[in-house]
Amino acid sequence: MNYPYYVCHPYTKTARLFGSVRLWLACRYVPALVLSGCLLLLLAAVPVGATSSVDNHEPDLNGVGSGHLLMRDETTGRYLPAWVQDSKVHFDITGMIATVRVEQTFRNTSDRYLEGVYAFPLPDNAAVRHLEMQLGSRRIVGKIKERLEAKKIYQAAKRAGKKASLVEQQRPNLFTNRIANIGPGEKITVRMEYVQAVEYAHDVFSLRFPMTITPRYIPGARLRDQRTLENDETVVVDNYLGWARPTDQVPDADAISPRSYPSAGDGRTPLNPIEITAQLDVGMPLAEVDSPYHDISLSRRTGVYSIRLVNGVSEMNRDFVLNWQPVSGATPKAALFTEKIDNDYYALLMVVPPAANRMADGMAREIIFVVDTSGSMGGASIEQARSSVSRALTQLRSQDYFNIIEFNSDHRVLYRESLRASRHNIQRAQEFVRHLSASGGTEMLPALRAALAAPVDEQGQRDRATLRQVVFITDGAVGNEAALLQAVSSELGDSRLFTVGIGSAPNGWFMRKAAEFGRGSHTHIGDLENVAPKMAALFKQLERPAAVDFKVDWDAPADAWPSRIPDLYQGQLLSVVANLGPTLPQGEITVSGRVNGQPWRQRVQMAPDASAANNGRHLGVASLWARRKIAGLLDQKITGRDEASVRAEVLPLALAHQLMSPYTSFVAVEEVVSRPPGDSLGRKAVRNTPPEGQSSQSFAYPRTATSGPAKVWFGVFCLFLAMVVHVLRRPEVDDAPAEDK
Repeated sequence: MNYPYYVCHPYTKTARLFGSVRLWLACRYVPALVLSGCLLLLLAAVPVGATSSVDNHEPDLNGVGSGHLLMRDETTGRYLPAWVQDSKVHFDITGMIATVRVEQTFRNTSDRYLEGVYAFPLPDNAAVRHLEMQLGSRRIVGKIKERLEAKKIYQAAKRAGKKASLVEQQRPNLFTNRIANIGPGEKITVRMEYVQAVEYAHDVFSLRFPMTITPRYIPGARLRDQRTLENDETVVVDNYLGWARPTDQVPDADAISPRSYPSAGDGRTPLNPIEITAQLDVGMPLAEVDSPYHDISLSRRTGVYSIRLVNGVSEMNRDFVLNWQPVSGATPKAALFTEKIDNDYYALLMVVPPAANRMADGMAREIIFVVDTSGSMGGASIEQARSSVSRALTQLRSQDYFNIIEFNSDHRVLYRESLRASRHNIQRAQEFVRHLSASGGTEMLPALRAALAAPVDEQGQRDRATLRQVVFITDGAVGNEAALLQAVSSELGDSRLFTVGIGSAPNGWFMRKAAEFGRGSHTHIGDLENVAPKMAALFKQLERPAAVDFKVDWDAPADAWPSRIPDLYQGQLLSVVANLGPTLPQGEITVSGRVNGQPWRQRVQMAPDASAANNGRHLGVASLWARRKIAGLLDQKITGRDEASVRAEVLPLALAHQLMSPYTSFVAVEEVVSRPPGDSLGRKAVRNTPPEGQSSQSFAYPRTATSGPAKVWFGVFCLFLAMVVHVLRRPEVDDAPAEDK
């Protein structure tokens, strides 16, 4: 028997039935290949990091809550919730300066010694200057140290069985705290203090306290589980700090991705309760005091307002905002506060410049709306974004040009180029906005570059003589803030960038910095009811030219910050801090600039009475000066200055003023050894509360970080295709009787 012929003959016969060998091979083996591909895609689509069960009573190892303790038992590998007993915050507001004390108490409910880690947000302009731990009757005060030195001190204390705490700054508005060797059943209270300047805009003073963190999108390719610190020390990534792994664009992703509860709490049964109180002494009669997102009660005595929550406690699921408005005509047009620390005087100067006139009706504008439609905008945020753009479209004038860019994993432009704001074009845009929905990632950089790229003609010149304004609507939930700010700084050109922060807990630091580098302004919309008045106020700013070229003459040598005063729009306040040296000047401060294209000047008396009791006694001014100078120096990295020279200036400044910074940390160590030799040290976790109004996110991971759903659908399609091919390749059944063959 010819064996090769015996083996190959059936196949060659079948191939002849298909007409060609290639078609026969395709029909025979393609289904198997497609089926294998489907299985691989389905396996690849499984979100490995999101496999923790909601019903599991043990928190996931990748979780750490905003402002809440995270612990893990390394010996058993189990993750049990720690008990957050309570959180408290108290504001002492005097004039334009707020001193804030934050207190959080935790209890180790396990029978083991544990290490805790918690992440917490603070205002991006907060000068954190004090830390202490309370353990029973023992009070341990933290000390500011160079960051690496503080970490070594903490690690040594942890290994020795001593109680210790380490507070580090991850972002200007995001911090983490580690607490080592908490004994079984032991309660620990952590207290921090910071100062911040009160905000002022459109005749209203305000103060914001962030209480939770919107999960941030982490772009880039994943790195190995280690990274190099600024001193070339290589450390292994501790993945229990957060749900995200480091990428080439966000190398500290694990430190800025605290995880949330999968479901939201409420005021009656808060997952993370907080008590809020305040003393408000602004030295002028007030027409109104309110909190737009929380119910508060007021009492007044000798001009000082006492404020507390009506229900006593609240869920930590959205920012707390306190507003107060002076009676008409009581708002000062200029104010000066001073403080003396050691031998130096520090000053905080605030001036309200006059409002600019509205631009001439004949002057055209080109307004580009950039709308974030990523997964983190799901729920109330996308409704606010849609409403904001829709409201803005109705305020365009017929001579204006406009366009809309939406972005998530990709970006999409409504028109190929900006079109005139005719009724027809506005109607098409309104229809486009109505269909915006939230899903996918947050690839912000391509959309931002597309918005800043002004159209040019063949000679490379602007083909339209218009004032170009970009309105950027987003929650700012990204981890690559530095790259985005660099893009704004280098590609702004003649455009101006106005940011609109959406949601109950936006990334305020990034939004403010983007507006600052974009020479525009920042607006926050925290509720659907705020859309109309906030967008109306924004368009009043867009309709008026900025007041520019501000300078301050201190009548004496002064180290003033910001070093370059930004342009100001209607309702904004000029605010400058300065180190005036050992002698408080006695003359006048002169503030000058250009308003309506005309020179403007205002004088402020430095010290009308050198013996006045308040001269040099406004507490917190020196901390604000140091905090603002540090922020200004760090901004120079965005514009190209090398980090080594920035660090050389920031580090001694932060140490001298006892402030947190990217290069300094607070560390507190109790000299008594608490953990007996031989007892192991574990950790366990508690999650934070998701922002109010945000749609539920599977396993509390942002849906922005995976293409899993797309892979699943593609896999299903391939499976269907394989079934079709399988049916087509089946041999045709001969229904003829056997005897007829």
